[in-house]
Amino acid sequence: MKKLLFTLLLILPFGLVAQPPHQKGEKMTAEQHAILRAKAMSLHLDLTSTQEEKIKKVIQSQMESMKAHRKKKTERLSKYDRKLRFLDSKLVLKEQMKSILTNDQYEKWNSTYGQKRRMAMQLQRGRKGKINAMKNKRSHSKIW
Repeated sequence: MKKLLFTLLLILPFGLVAQPPHQKGEKMTAEQHAILRAKAMSLHLDLTSTQEEKIKKVIQSQMESMKAHRKKKTERLSKYDRKLRFLDSKLVLKEQMKSILTNDQYEKWNSTYGQKRRMAMQLQRGRKGKINAMKNKRSHSKIW
């Protein structure tokens, strides 16, 4: 029995290491991302082809600037500076969208944009709430 247990303990780590890594899907370029988001917005907002092209360029430039910012992670910014950059980029996006879209389209886009942001915040709060609840549950369920 001891020999069997010892053999299993030796074989188990090798079996776990031998598992193939998860295959991740291919990564999309900034242009492909921009095309997909522009098409989705076109369906949602009934955009013209010229509006779609302009939005595609805006989204592509936004994606490339985000990619460049991620590559520059060596520079450490304060929390204030990061938040300021984030808000500046959002203001620029809103101004560009306001210049491209009609008033009705802009209102619809703005309401959808706000709803998605609120949903993301609620999801994030929900995760934190679940994590804290689990921690509290574990600490209270200890048997003395």
